Amino acid sequence: MALPIILPLAIGALVLAGCAKVASDVRKGRPLASLEGSEWGPVDAPAQEQFIAFKSNGEIIGYGGCNQFFGQYTQDGETLTVGALASTKKFCADVMKAEAAFMQMLQDTRRVEATHMDLRLYSADGAELMQLQRRDWD
Repeated sequence: MALPIILPLAIGALVLAGCAKVASDVRKGRPLASLEGSEWGPVDAPAQEQFIAFKSNGEIIGYGGCNQFFGQYTQDGETLTVGALASTKKFCADVMKAEAAFMQMLQDTRRVEATHMDLRLYSADGAELMQLQRRDWD
């Protein structure tokens, strides 16, 4: 007696699960209009802890592998400008060069291409500086 009710419910659940997966995949490739409220980590980072977060008030924060940093950013479409970055002053001999390079690439950024899962940073001359992946995609 329960079979006539359970079967349509099970089929309906499978259909809805399939639709949710398709919607999620489509959203991942859609361009992202604003970086506000997002967090990213480099795809090929020497120190996997490196990240950058774009806050809602134009504040940028992050971690370079040894030190935390913060500063300001402005975004107008694909144009991104990162102001001077201040950081804590810890010394970590094994990651200082990678950290300095990471922070310099952020400050050299003038243009971005972003989807919900992928962020590419470009310099003023159009050279790709870094590729990042979303860390807060939930």
